[in-house]
Order: sequence, then C-alpha cells, then structure tokens
Amino acid sequence: MIAILSCNGGTVTHGEGPATTLLVATLRGMHVFERASGHEAWRLTRTALEHLHVSALLYEPASKLLFAGAHGTGGLWVSGDLGVTWSPRAEGIKSAHIYTLAAQPRAHGVVLYAGTEPSALYRSDDLGRSWTEIAAMMGVPGQDKWTFPPPPHVAHVKNIAFHPDEPETLYVCIEQGALLKTVDDGRTWTEPRSYESESDKFYHDNHRVLIRRSNPAQIFMCGGEGLHYSADAGESWTHLMTRADAIGYPDAMFIDPRDENVLYLGGPGNAPREWAARRSADAKVLRSVDAGVSWQPIRNGLPDEIIGNIEGMGLYHWDDRIMLIAGTATGEVYASEDDGASWYAVATGLPPISKGGHYRWFLDVAAREKVEDRMRAGQ
Repeated sequence: MIAILSCNGGTVTHGEGPATTLLVATLRGMHVFERASGHEAWRLTRTALEHLHVSALLYEPASKLLFAGAHGTGGLWVSGDLGVTWSPRAEGIKSAHIYTLAAQPRAHGVVLYAGTEPSALYRSDDLGRSWTEIAAMMGVPGQDKWTFPPPPHVAHVKNIAFHPDEPETLYVCIEQGALLKTVDDGRTWTEPRSYESESDKFYHDNHRVLIRRSNPAQIFMCGGEGLHYSADAGESWTHLMTRADAIGYPDAMFIDPRDENVLYLGGPGNAPREWAARRSADAKVLRSVDAGVSWQPIRNGLPDEIIGNIEGMGLYHWDDRIMLIAGTATGEVYASEDDGASWYAVATGLPPISKGGHYRWFLDVAAREKVEDRMRAGQ
C-alpha cells in the first residue's frame, strides 16, 4: 500500500487498504515513511538517492518497479526493492534532467513516458530498459517562444495525460510554451490554444491536465493563469479560476476517483517571484464539489498560513476512501485521510519538496544567488 508525494510523476496510487508506505521526493533524495497500520503514526525509516534532487517518482504496480527522475544532471533511476538499491535506466534519453514520468497501461503491457528539460518526450515499451524520443512533438511551430523564467530559461515537459479509452491520445504540458495533443500515438501533434488571452501574465504556462473518465472530452488544465475547463477536448475553454483567486498559480490537482464532480487543488496565492517579497507563498488546498465552479478551503489542522509553497501533492485511494498528501518548499509534509476535513503533520524539517529551484525563494538572498548560479550551470 504505497502512497507517493512528488512534484511530478505518478502522484496517484491505490491499494487494498490504508497506505503503509509513503515515498517523498525531495531536494536531497527520496525519504521513506512507514507505519504498520492506518491507526499508527508515520516513521521515517530510510532515505535514498540523497545526492539527487528528485523531481518525479513513479511506482509501476504490475512490475513492482519504482522509478525516480532527478533535476539537473541527476538522470533516471529504477529500483526493484522500493528504493533500497538503484540502477540507472536512461538508455536513449539525451538529457539527464528528468522532469516528469508517467505510465500508461495498454493491451500489450505498460508504456512509460519521460519528459525532460530541454523539452523532449521519450517512450519506453520495455519498462525503461530503452527509450525512444517522440521526435514529432518537437515539430510543432512556435518553439522560439518556449521558455522557463528561472535560469537557464529553458522549457521542459511538465505533465503527460492520457485519454482513458483512446490510448493513442495524449496531452503534454510544456512549461512554459504549449499544450500539445496527439491522437495518433505521437506521429502528429496539434496545439489547442484557445485558452490564451491578451491579459495573460504568463505565456502558455501550463502545469497539468486532468481528463474525466466518464466523458473524456471534459478536461481541466491548471497553470500560471489559474484553472481552465474544456467540454470539447480542448477546442474551447472556460476560465474557472484566475490569478485573482485564492490559488492564483495552481499546480497540484486531482479528480476524486469516487466522484468526478469533486476536485482538489493545491498551490500558492501568488506567482513564485512574489514569494520572497511577501515572505510567504500563502499556500492553500481547496476543494470543489461542483466540478470547479466554486471552491472552499480545507485547512483544519494546517497552519494558519503556509509559508512554503505546496509544491507537490499525492492522492492514495482504497475502498471508498482517499488520502491526500501535501509537501512544501520549506520541508513540511501534511496528510488528510478524511477528505480534507482534518490534516496532520507527517514530518517537518525535511529537505524542500520543490519543483526545480522554487525552494530558493524561501532562502536568504546570498543562498538564493548560489542556487541560481547552480541553475545557470545546469546543475
């Protein structure tokens, strides 16, 4: 019963009972928490890959393999024993900066995808032993506008989403630059872009796509301009949440597996560059019970103000219950096992749970500049 807290990757898992293992991706490796049952407290039992900034964790239940992708020059790793031992598994991937991972069950077996910085999408049909770039994705126009505000200003593949009934249909979020779609397994790509507005502060800053299983034409997309909804597979969009709302820069997002009208959203009240000036991200977790039309905070047990942004979230489900996990850029992990009605602290004082260099905004100026120097060097 494995739950995952990761900025990117396989953030939704399920099991036959309450989670008893929690894997947390941090600036300094993966931290493993365990408990004997759902009634006991979590204990930190071990760490792994401490020399790496782990960006994405992915547990593939059929093979029982755990994959870890790391920022900078960290590369891609695999473990067959839940992170006790690791081996590199990136043959065919040109970049060592692994941003996100995803798994898609198909009739012939599981297909793995890896998204990198610089932006590229790779596919593996042999559980990561070899990877092939889906080169056609890089043939879409407008790549000269793709960027990422932090140094070295290089865009990346942030998220990969799959149509539940049509395995050849994928959506890919480029941060920042594009929402890309293929309906023929990556041979050709389009860019549904009617969500853009002249008032957008950020250019096509797309973080994550969710697709309704009951009606896959209905999709949600969150990013630097809030939350968008499409009822026609991305051809047109409704702007459900803007930068003026409680979460102005959402990233973590889930559809409740028990009720598709229930959504969970995590993130800050403002964009990253404002965090240092305000000395807070003022992060929140919100829930909607009407498919994103209205939102309510779920914060009982959370601090009155969450200083470090909620950079990663996970959702674990079993029977008719779910567990939500939230991790911050200042090293706190919180969990709720009652639909967000109450939260408890799993751990504090961990290394930052951080997408890229976001954690630097909560450091003093000198430390922040050192982080940015390393980022410019691609480390």
